Amino acid sequence: MCCSNPAFYISVYVLAVNLFGLYLRFVYFHNYFECFACRELDFKDQAYDYIVVGSGSAGSIVARRLAENPSVKVLLIEAGASGNGILQIPTVSLMLQDSVFDWQYRTVPQKHACLGLDKKVSHWPMGKILGGTAMLNNMIYVRGHPQDFAEWYKDSCNFNYTIDVLPYFKKLESNETNKHKCSVFVEDMPFKSNLSDYFLQAGLCLGFGLSDGVNSEPGFSATKVTMRNGQRWTPYHQLEKTKKRNLVVITNSLVEKVLLKSNYEAYGVKYTHLDETYYVRATKGVILSAGVIGSPKILMLSGIGPKKHLEKLKIAPRLDLPVGENLQDHVTTGLDLITLEAPPDMGLQQMLSPWSASRYFLWGEGPWTSPGCESVGFFNSEDEKIPELQFMILPYGAAIDGGSYLRGLVGIGERLWEGYFRRVNGSTMTVLPVVLHPKSRGTVRLKSKDPRTPPLIDPNYLAEGYDVDILLEGIELVKEFLETPPMRRLGAKLNAVKFPGCEGLEFDTRPYWVCYVRHFTLSSYHPVGTCALGRVIDEGFQVKGTNKLYVVDGSVLPSLPSGNPQGAIMMMAERAAEIIKHHCWLSQRRCCSSDVFQDQCSCY
Repeated sequence: MCCSNPAFYISVYVLAVNLFGLYLRFVYFHNYFECFACRELDFKDQAYDYIVVGSGSAGSIVARRLAENPSVKVLLIEAGASGNGILQIPTVSLMLQDSVFDWQYRTVPQKHACLGLDKKVSHWPMGKILGGTAMLNNMIYVRGHPQDFAEWYKDSCNFNYTIDVLPYFKKLESNETNKHKCSVFVEDMPFKSNLSDYFLQAGLCLGFGLSDGVNSEPGFSATKVTMRNGQRWTPYHQLEKTKKRNLVVITNSLVEKVLLKSNYEAYGVKYTHLDETYYVRATKGVILSAGVIGSPKILMLSGIGPKKHLEKLKIAPRLDLPVGENLQDHVTTGLDLITLEAPPDMGLQQMLSPWSASRYFLWGEGPWTSPGCESVGFFNSEDEKIPELQFMILPYGAAIDGGSYLRGLVGIGERLWEGYFRRVNGSTMTVLPVVLHPKSRGTVRLKSKDPRTPPLIDPNYLAEGYDVDILLEGIELVKEFLETPPMRRLGAKLNAVKFPGCEGLEFDTRPYWVCYVRHFTLSSYHPVGTCALGRVIDEGFQVKGTNKLYVVDGSVLPSLPSGNPQGAIMMMAERAAEIIKHHCWLSQRRCCSSDVFQDQCSCY
């Protein structure tokens, strides 16, 4: 019977993916022609108080908070198109990757990592849509560890986590009293597979406790997700719900550069909209929230960046700053590393079931609400205060669809597919060991001064031996989990197929696993650091040496938090919005409430 044949479900899945790809193009071009129809709206002569570039999590929060003042006029510029409610279905996010709603970034070929991937490059999906990358991610919400933020503000004389960070987390998170004022809804997963409980039980067997799922504490938990009533819910959706008339949003508009006066004061931006060039002014500030790739790109195109690099591209340097440096990412490995005798209750059959579709559209529940990653765990060694390793547990692997779609998102070429993934017998699941605080650092550089040309992205994965060691510790810990009774009941075993490129090494030895992680290096899609606090921006989120020019997004994080960075980025955006509103430095904020020191603060 067809209903018990995996090939049948793969065929239906391939058809569904192709049809949905056509639907995405229809949505994209429908938005494009909507913009074309309203082309008579001339933005050239408009002036705003603030211009925010990028509608991702950070940009949406900043724009919404600034627009809370009815006397302030805010323009939010998004390079991508708008979506619709269908794109808020959580499981749709994978099909948005490599689509018209994705920037489709690729790294340069890696020297020390990604050796088994197609062309030795890593795929970096990033949202080109209202809502930004939060429309493509797994919706996982983690605050991080308090020590993360103390490290970021180590040069601040009076930093206090409970005063300077925790209130902003609480401000952005939903609760019973702030549903209309919060920036995002944080909820428990509406659905999880049977594998999630098995793995949590295995953790208890090994002595790991249960954590609250929000703070990066040692132990395991089901993931907390940014979701509302079964729908993906980003800060842009909250902005849209509470949008004021003094906030203008335009799409399909690529910002090419920041306009700077001779004293390095930002007074507007240059952008293209439907192939026409526009200049728009800002009287109080320009805030770049274009992401870890987009923000440094715009700064460098504006003449702010490494002087020698800009001169090489014949861009007149205005400020010599380490823009585009300090790039770092949560590196991982281990896709399809575990085989199962019994398939989980989360696969193509469940996803394609009409009952699953009915459950979603009628009640906002069921497999279609799955975030992908169902459980997370954090681990630290005895001499470390903060976690150094994270587990992300997924009830499936790249082989679930027979190589029809998912492998292309990761960069698994034909040789790797045929030599490894196709040879796996039975079902697989994935436990991704994530290096939380990698030592390797990379760069983002312009390829040319054409704003439409993708930049050169080099994360320099696994250049430092520490990163390899942590991944190997993670694999050893995975093996310990497989020996627990709950995992044995599942028939979970280590995938014994030798990885292509490592065939000459003895399986399950340190040399083999070193070869494995260098060949099969994966991004967790958590890059940060290219406009880092203390290096490119000051504690007021203002670009050093400039006036009225700010950066607020993941690029300002000087180092990675202990966990998925979405929560930390949104917290920083809440913090930045308040600082920009009052135009005060962090060290001056407390003085602004006193009349005695008003003349020393630039609050208004």
